[in-house]
Amino acid sequence: MDVKKEFLDILQDYVDFPVEEVNTEEAFKAASGIDSFVFIEMIAQIESHFGISIPNADLKSFNTISDIIRYIESKVS
Repeated sequence: MDVKKEFLDILQDYVDFPVEEVNTEEAFKAASGIDSFVFIEMIAQIESHFGISIPNADLKSFNTISDIIRYIESKVS
């Protein structure tokens, strides 16, 4: 499973630019431009797609896109 590719495919549904242009080490909100409401919708889609549950407390650790990808990888492996 290519978690990064699958995550970026999900992210593409929420942004208006090609996800290939995203700097995965940049702050998530700056890189994606999505607001908090859309972020929660995206998290729900991630949970459904990967079959994982992400507690609200863990969301605070999602500073960059890479943080989210690493988190998903740790849950699905």
